[in-house]
Amino acid sequence: MFKRRAHLLVAAERPDGRAARVAELAAAAEFEDWIEVRPARAMAEVADEDLAWADLLVAVDAAAGRAMPAERPAACRPKYWKLPGETGAAFDLQTLEALRCMVGGMRMLARVDAEDEA
Repeated sequence: MFKRRAHLLVAAERPDGRAARVAELAAAAEFEDWIEVRPARAMAEVADEDLAWADLLVAVDAAAGRAMPAERPAACRPKYWKLPGETGAAFDLQTLEALRCMVGGMRMLARVDAEDEA
């Protein structure tokens, strides 16, 4: 069973506002028991303290993925999303889909864990 919400550190290659928008969308009630999202200003500005906090370092697109720091704690796993280059309706829809997919997987694992404990 999950003991705490998963920590997602989200970054774009440059400070374009997309990581902040992901964090805004992730603040919805449907995600509050499962994930905590922090935006980084830009992937190149991700600090060691941020990486120590994060369970997942989420790159919002391929450019952010290429800029992802190679040195990360073992507990900080990389995740690559292919989101649009600008915020807007398509960005929001794709972000919500990615968040729901992640949380759906966590819910499924929680059910399996609960069944194993019973």
